[in-house]
Amino acid sequence: MFKQFRLTKPIQRTLTRFYHSSDHIGSNLIVNPNAIESKVLSKALEYVPKYGFTQVCITEAIRGLQYPDSLQSVITSNPRGNSAEFELVLHWLKCKRQELEQYVINPSSEDFHKIGNEYERASHLIKKRLLANEPIIEKLQSGLSQLVVPGNIPQSMEELHNLSDDIAFYAGDKSNDFAWYSKRMGLSTVYVSSELFMLQDTSEGFQRTQDFVDEKVAGLKGLGSAYTNIEEWSVFNAISLVNLIKSQLLRG
Repeated sequence: MFKQFRLTKPIQRTLTRFYHSSDHIGSNLIVNPNAIESKVLSKALEYVPKYGFTQVCITEAIRGLQYPDSLQSVITSNPRGNSAEFELVLHWLKCKRQELEQYVINPSSEDFHKIGNEYERASHLIKKRLLANEPIIEKLQSGLSQLVVPGNIPQSMEELHNLSDDIAFYAGDKSNDFAWYSKRMGLSTVYVSSELFMLQDTSEGFQRTQDFVDEKVAGLKGLGSAYTNIEEWSVFNAISLVNLIKSQLLRG
């Protein structure tokens, strides 16, 4: 049974912004397609709809690419100390984030580029990312459960906030100071709650999930106003996000 998550160490206070700048779009290489590990993990994702986020996918990928079986040790003995299953989940998240950027920079993505409002653009991008889950929706819950294994939480939260940072940047966010932090945490919360909602959504084209996203994004403007201390606010919301995932997964 899952236990409530508590941070034993305070999050380091920082006012340093993340990596985004005016020249960010088009230069953000999230996944290196030339790395052997990336090739194996990308191939392994093809097997996730059948086997889930498991070691079997990696084994099948290595054989499908006609690499030696000994290459499995590269995945299982990674310097981050992650399990092969969690490495596969992280690779899925990074690949989908890379695809979202490619969608944004594609001039033919008219549905996105014709949107003028920042919050509507953010909502559109969240929905676009969520719909990328459709091919693996039956295996998504097992993947999410990997994210809240205690040792995996720091990397999980980092990747989640990288996604929200991307979405805010692509949507045209120009906020500063505390508003910058609150908006990104708000987008992270919207994404997590929407992805969990999606697990139970049986509507055609996940329409109920899309409506849910629109409703949640519409309420972002006043988010975080009760907090003036960045460290206190960040710790509170990190705990809330992890506990939200755990409680919903337990409900199944």
